Amino acid sequence: MTQRNDAEIMYPNQQGGWRIELRYLSIAHRGHVFLALVDEKGRVAGELHGLAQSKNTGKVVPMGMDGADLVIGDFPQREYGGRTIAGVASGSKEDMEKIWAQGQQTGAMIGGKKFDYKAHDLSYELGADSGQIQNSNSVAFTLGKAMGLDLDRALRDAGMTRTFSGWGRDLLDPKYQRYVAPPTFPVRDAP
Repeated sequence: MTQRNDAEIMYPNQQGGWRIELRYLSIAHRGHVFLALVDEKGRVAGELHGLAQSKNTGKVVPMGMDGADLVIGDFPQREYGGRTIAGVASGSKEDMEKIWAQGQQTGAMIGGKKFDYKAHDLSYELGADSGQIQNSNSVAFTLGKAMGLDLDRALRDAGMTRTFSGWGRDLLDPKYQRYVAPPTFPVRDAP
């Protein structure tokens, strides 16, 4: 009898060379997690990110300041690369594109809710899951749920469960209590 590996048990129907990977970029001792769609030759066909967009300039910034707009999108022109945590789905191009489309639709729903970006909260460093954090990692968590991907297991298996602040926050849960940035006031020169 042929032994099946964990990925085959966890993600059945492994036919085809396309896959979706959970990836991350290290930022200090934490990081930015996102999803990548990878073709059969290992080329990135798309990346789904939650990023901060400046309210002042409208530019997407990799390390957003708290209070920026949280924007979600498929940024194929921004191939970040990153390190792969795990392959979380694989199959035919058509099957992976169907799952990917669900992620894109969910990203549009999140974006339509106009969340303020909150990168981090000191309470997270102190071991609490509380605090007001909604960032790229919250986006990845929410996308994974909508796409039917077991991202929690991928992080557990990699020993990275407390690496990404904002993880575990479902931005589309009706009970989710969002962070709202305090208003900023324009600075004017004194007369």
